[in-house]
Amino acid sequence: MNFAEVLYRIAVNIGSFFYSRKRHKRMLQRIYYIQTLRVKPLFKTFGKNSSFQKIVFLKGPEYISIGTQTLFEKDLYLTAWDTYQTNNGIQHFTPEIKIGSNCHFGAFNHITAINSIEIGDNLLTGKNVTITDNSHGPTDLEHLSIEPILRPLVSKGPVKIGNNVWIGDKATILPNVTIGDGAVIAANAVVTKDVPAYSMAAGNPAKVIKNGSPTR
Repeated sequence: MNFAEVLYRIAVNIGSFFYSRKRHKRMLQRIYYIQTLRVKPLFKTFGKNSSFQKIVFLKGPEYISIGTQTLFEKDLYLTAWDTYQTNNGIQHFTPEIKIGSNCHFGAFNHITAINSIEIGDNLLTGKNVTITDNSHGPTDLEHLSIEPILRPLVSKGPVKIGNNVWIGDKATILPNVTIGDGAVIAANAVVTKDVPAYSMAAGNPAKVIKNGSPTR
């Protein structure tokens, strides 16, 4: 965020005490529009009418593709790591994040890749959702003796999320997981295994608690 945007945000916050809620909302939308205009040229592809509210941390947008009419709510962490500093030197990756159209990501979401994350159309997430294809190092004794932030990043496999998926608040999608079309991931679930299409998964680790099929 540049200095002009900081000043504009301060003015909006002060203005909220004096202006109607409707006018205050329009001012916030203008901030989001400015931020989106500033960052969208950085992405590999960026679809029409997609937008960000507030990005806390953006890494590797040149490896990220976003479809049309996709909305990211405030305080987003969106990272595609091509290099990472470890205790044993610098790692190099070729990450890829593909996000479809008409998706709606809730506030405080975290999407991070060193391998591949592919998300279909019409995804809806709640707040504080994490989608990751990587973790900080293996869990053997040698690596556990290293500071976590300096452990090498590892990926057990890509993440694939189909169309029309709903992910509830505080859910976590871990590496090497495929979630089928129309699936529902319950709030607070930790998904470590594949979830079939048109089913519901809940718990830690998440288990399928309901199987279904598309309505004809």
